[in-house]
Amino acid sequence: MLEFWQGIFYSAIADPIFAKVASILGVTKQVCKEYCTSGMMTYGGKYFLIVLVVIALLFVLKLLGFLNPGNYGGSAAQKTANSPLAGKKLIFLGSSVTKGFAARGRSFVDMIAESTGASCVKEAVSGTTLVDNGERSYVARLKKLDKSQPCDLFICQLSTNDATKGSPLGKMAEGKELSSFDTKTVCGAIEYIIAYAKQTWNDVPVVFYTSPEYASPAYQAMVEALAGIAKKWGVEVIDFWHDREINMPVNKKRSCMNDQIHPTQKGYAVWAPVIEAALAAVAQGKSIPARPAGSAASAPELAKRKTSRLVKSVLCWVLVAVVAFGAVIGGSTYNQLVVVKGLKNAGNSAEHNPENLTMDPNSPIKGKKLFWLGSSVFQGFGTGENMSPAVIFDALTGTESTVEVKGGTTLAAASYSLNGVEADVSGSYYPRLSTHDTATDPQVDLVLVQLSTNDSKGQTTVGEVSASKNLEDFDIETTIGSLEAIIAYADKTWGARTMVIGGSQFVDEMTYSGGQKATIYLEMIDKCHQLEEKWGEQFVFVDLWNTPEMYENIEMGDAQWRAYMSDAIHPTKWGYAEWWGPHIIEALYRQLG
Repeated sequence: MLEFWQGIFYSAIADPIFAKVASILGVTKQVCKEYCTSGMMTYGGKYFLIVLVVIALLFVLKLLGFLNPGNYGGSAAQKTANSPLAGKKLIFLGSSVTKGFAARGRSFVDMIAESTGASCVKEAVSGTTLVDNGERSYVARLKKLDKSQPCDLFICQLSTNDATKGSPLGKMAEGKELSSFDTKTVCGAIEYIIAYAKQTWNDVPVVFYTSPEYASPAYQAMVEALAGIAKKWGVEVIDFWHDREINMPVNKKRSCMNDQIHPTQKGYAVWAPVIEAALAAVAQGKSIPARPAGSAASAPELAKRKTSRLVKSVLCWVLVAVVAFGAVIGGSTYNQLVVVKGLKNAGNSAEHNPENLTMDPNSPIKGKKLFWLGSSVFQGFGTGENMSPAVIFDALTGTESTVEVKGGTTLAAASYSLNGVEADVSGSYYPRLSTHDTATDPQVDLVLVQLSTNDSKGQTTVGEVSASKNLEDFDIETTIGSLEAIIAYADKTWGARTMVIGGSQFVDEMTYSGGQKATIYLEMIDKCHQLEEKWGEQFVFVDLWNTPEMYENIEMGDAQWRAYMSDAIHPTKWGYAEWWGPHIIEALYRQLG
């Protein structure tokens, strides 16, 4: 999995994004890519589940119409005076459109019951078909209705689910006997429903209603077949498919139609008076009043619309997937940065700010000029605000510091590529130090150098201690060669000593995203001790890794350690001041006091 995320984040396509982020954070592209990788490895699963749940929730809320303004207000049914439907018993058989699936359960059935005073049975189950394909089908549910209940009008929805699920259309039967209908086909199921309703409820008037026109050639064929069946049986059809008013754009906008099939309460409010007038006519033994018909689209045109909708749907889901992927990456990376930068770490609380620290009144190095050279540790990456430890030590000792730091850089000024990211050689330690001299910094009493953990990733060479002390003899493409060049440059330029500060203990398992390796870092530490022997008073090494008293009563990963360290590499403000601080200050006093 690590290789997978590195393959994504370390690709050249992502470089412009990481370059921008790197400039904002003051680190290298490599660091940004590392923290995206570690964020996904550490928190990707959690954020994937969160995003998945959010998408699923929004999808369901949208599907059910809870996000549609057409379901809120303005759909109250007006009372119809002296309605022919008052007191009548109406049975509605249907699926989601009859139920009010996208209208919070309130469909035209409920509106007609309220406006007319009719007693309405709403036998509607979402996703069901006319064809008899199980116990939830129209035919199966019709058979379960109480035959003893009165029924003055029987109304059936021409289900869109048969078109969506590809139910066979079939054909109209020659006779009218129940046994002659193939209920596994749409036509057979329609005829069975008509015959069953009339036999059960004493030749009750039967009315079918269709959906308005939408991108479905299959449903169009069902509407045409229904017209022939209705003529055979003498039943009425509320034909919304061809209704010009119902199909007007104003009645198909999103506030009226949650999707191309399901109305909102506002949409049902448009339908309800039309259906009510039709049922009132049938209840009085009349035909449904004719309504202006629109020009229906042809089957090829509907097929074209269907393809267009499919393409748009796919593109929409691709966009959702891209946004979701970005949200997972963003959330995971942010969570990782919160931890690594110590944004919510108790060790970075206000009480540990420099202004709340007490300066040693007897500091022997007050006013001394320090030059800090390093990467993210000297940048204060784990302080929550990139506060260099130089600020903290100035507050504790009264020194005056110049800071030359850049996160993600190495001591070794070598050309290398780590996971496809080219190193910025000019950003390494010695080239940056060489831009400073007595013109830019007239006085430097001590150069403090961070022993960069970035050199322990294996992409550069540790190198060997040279036999020479001449600046031009050092191989700055190695870690130790660069350190020696820094020592010689500090002495030559300012007559200043060099102090290298090594980091506290870490294990590879806690730094896998960055790739730091403890074995390489220990080799670097060993070479620093060799430099002490070679350079004498010009060089001092503060070896925090091998300072036993630092680890008394503190175990890596415990609560106190986590208050001192935002991660395995970067201290918090408290960590700099209280854990690393006493040992660094002691060394400063020895060198400059």
